[in-house]
Amino acid sequence: MDTNSEQQSIGSEEAKTIMGQESAPRSVSSPKDAYEQRRAEKRASQEVGVGRGASSGAPARLLRPLVWLVVAAVALYGLYALVRNNTPQTEDMSRAIPIMGQEHISVDAEHEAYNSNPPTSGPHYDTPAHPGFREEAIADENLVHSLEHGLIWIAYHPRIGESAREALRDIAGSWVVVTAREANEHDIALAAWGWLDAFNLEGGVLDEVAEQRISDFIARYRGRGPEKIPAGQHGGI
Repeated sequence: MDTNSEQQSIGSEEAKTIMGQESAPRSVSSPKDAYEQRRAEKRASQEVGVGRGASSGAPARLLRPLVWLVVAAVALYGLYALVRNNTPQTEDMSRAIPIMGQEHISVDAEHEAYNSNPPTSGPHYDTPAHPGFREEAIADENLVHSLEHGLIWIAYHPRIGESAREALRDIAGSWVVVTAREANEHDIALAAWGWLDAFNLEGGVLDEVAEQRISDFIARYRGRGPEKIPAGQHGGI
C-alpha cells in the first residue's frame, strides 16, 4: 500500500471513532434531567406512602362511626337520668298550707302561732339556715326564712335510727337543709314554702319508698319560695 492510501485509511478510522463517540449516549445527565428524575422518585415515594396510609387508616374509618354512636348513647342516657331525677315518680302526698306572710322579726320576739308543724311560712328571723345536714336543732324562725328563699327543710325526730340519719345526710344538698326537731309529730317532716308532707318510718328505716317520696318532694317544691336565691348562694347559720 502506498503512502497516500495508508493516510486515507487512517483518516477514515479516526472519523469513524469520532462519529461513534458523538452517537453514544451521554453518561452524565444535565441538571434539568437530574431534577426531573428526583421529582419522579419523590412522587413515587409519596404514592407508596399514601397507599400504606389508606390501608392502615381503613380500620380507623370503620371504628369512627361506632365511637360516635357510643358517645351519643352515653349522652342520651345522661340526659335521661337527669330528667328522671328531676321528675317526680310518685303521687304527691303533701298538702298546701295557707301562707301566713313573710314578716321579719327580731330574735326571741313574740309572734302568732304557726299554722302547721313544722311551719312553712310566717314571721321569721333575719338570718336563714344554710343548706346541709345538722345533728342539732335550729330555731323554726331561721328555717322559715330558708323556705322563703326556696330551700327544702327536712326535719327529723331524734328518735330515728342512725341508718336513717345517714340516709338523710346523703340527701342533704344545695337545696336541702336537714335538722333534728323534737317538736315533730312524725319521724320525718318535709317543708317547703306553703307545702308540707310528714310521715313515720317503717321499722325506723328510711327505705327506698321513703327516699323516693323525699326526692319527689324536693323535685316539686325546691326553688319555689317568694325570694329567688340561686343554688349555691344560700348563706346563714
